[in-house]
Amino acid sequence: MVVCQKFRLTLLITTLASTAFIFSQQASADTNQEATLKAMNQQMIEMNKQIMALKKEVTSLRSRQNKLKAETVKSNINQRKKNINVAQQPSTGMGTAAPSNQTIASTQPQSSAVPIGQPGNNITQQNPRMINVADQSSAQRDEAQQHQKTVLDLLHSTGLPPPDRGASFWSPNMPLLSSATEHDETIYVGGLRIGFPAGRPTIATDDGRYSFAIGLALQEDIGSYINSGTRRGETKGRFSPFRENLRRGRIPITFRYTDYSVNITPDFGNGEAGLYEANMQYGGFKNTILTFGFFEPRVTLEGSESSNEGVLMERPAAVELARGVAAGDSRFSIGGLTYGKRWYLGAYFTGHAYNTTKNNPDIIKDQTGGMLRFAGRPYASRDIDLHIGVSASSAFDVAQTNKGKLYNFSGSPGFRLTQETLVQTGALNNVSSVWEAGPELAFRWKRFLAKSEYIQYGINRSSSNSNLNFDGYYTSLTYTILGKPRSYDIRSAAFRAPGVEYDFDPKQNHWGALEVSGRWSVLDLNSHKNASDGVNGGQQTVWTGGLNWYPNPHFRVMLNYDHIMASSTPNNPLNKHGRNMDAIAMRFQAAF
Repeated sequence: MVVCQKFRLTLLITTLASTAFIFSQQASADTNQEATLKAMNQQMIEMNKQIMALKKEVTSLRSRQNKLKAETVKSNINQRKKNINVAQQPSTGMGTAAPSNQTIASTQPQSSAVPIGQPGNNITQQNPRMINVADQSSAQRDEAQQHQKTVLDLLHSTGLPPPDRGASFWSPNMPLLSSATEHDETIYVGGLRIGFPAGRPTIATDDGRYSFAIGLALQEDIGSYINSGTRRGETKGRFSPFRENLRRGRIPITFRYTDYSVNITPDFGNGEAGLYEANMQYGGFKNTILTFGFFEPRVTLEGSESSNEGVLMERPAAVELARGVAAGDSRFSIGGLTYGKRWYLGAYFTGHAYNTTKNNPDIIKDQTGGMLRFAGRPYASRDIDLHIGVSASSAFDVAQTNKGKLYNFSGSPGFRLTQETLVQTGALNNVSSVWEAGPELAFRWKRFLAKSEYIQYGINRSSSNSNLNFDGYYTSLTYTILGKPRSYDIRSAAFRAPGVEYDFDPKQNHWGALEVSGRWSVLDLNSHKNASDGVNGGQQTVWTGGLNWYPNPHFRVMLNYDHIMASSTPNNPLNKHGRNMDAIAMRFQAAF
């Protein structure tokens, strides 16, 4: 019994001792682990301090190296100037010798660029601080480069087509021509920047004071009038089942010196060589551009969009009629525009269009007029843009011809694959002035965009003839399927094309940008049609559907279908009894 009790007591003491030993070992291990972690943490802190110190040393060394390079280049250039001056001095009795060509060559700054044209070599860019800036201080160079960066931040948008005119200050997505960056594949040659800002070939001096750019806006149309809708007693007209047309063939050319620019753009579209613009601009005022010369003052919402970015192949007939009153292509203009984040104002005094006098030798006195457009964006967010505006233009004094003051309104039936018109007023005489005005409204919600405009037209006549009033309107809907949705541009108070996020590449599952559009448009050229001095010009309604594909920012393929319905115009042999017709067309566009 005693032995059993001793055994139990021994077992109990052994168990307690082993348990205490285990707990003591675990506590010791925890203490050691904690100490190890603290030591490692302290080592990491010390290493971070050493890394930061090394970064500061590297930054300091780079700064010293750049400063030394700049000083070396400046010293070499100054030495070269001294050598040239010495070489140009006349010989004296001291027998001073001109420096040899070898000496002069050795004083030229060394370029880091690989020679162009040698096999296996690529063009590398030089440091812009080392080129064409010998007469500028470091502060001036820094200020110029900061200005260029600011311009890029404001104007350079990726994935959007270049404009259809000269790349001057107003252009929605073109940076100022001194602002080409490495992203735009800029190289430096002999103090010049050569690059492709927004895809437009550009040459500029390194300080950005001088620049030159040349672009392209090419649009090839091909289509068919499926059903010309001719009725008995009507002339069939030139509605061909197959026709092609070079709609636009513009070559925008821009010269710029500081805040001044000159744009000249010949246009070879519609089967003839002509001039789209030739003007001078000043952009020295903040968010303001002044223009003098032949120019297209942008009137109406749809008319303010670049032809490279329209939702459909042609603008509505109501808009085209409004543009023709006192704005439109190659119109002589004096005026300007100014804008802010939420507002836009444009005003121009205008004259005749380029070549008008040459094409019509009967003109004795040219037309004078003007246009005004005011627009605002009262609400804007990432997903929503609300646009409200109003535009107006007037021919204060219509052109005087040897047959009197005549005027004619007509509406094109959709595509420019024919010169025929179904609705028209005919030549109206005794016209003293013509005007047009109307509101504009647009709403974007994410990828959906709706636009609408109503335009009233007036023809004031002298003598005993009654004044005439016509109207037109449209509504369009657009949805972006692929790519970035259409965006609002404050510099034109209009909407941009959808943005291409990635160029077309099926292997990478990249398909460019794709959108679908529809539009209903009406133009009514009837006014007092039952009166003896009224006009029965007819009413035209066009339903249009379209699909636009942008494989990249520089190319676009458009497919449009038009259904045209025109009421009768007794004085028009093409449309005596009313006419319905259908047409389908495609456009292949390139823009640089």
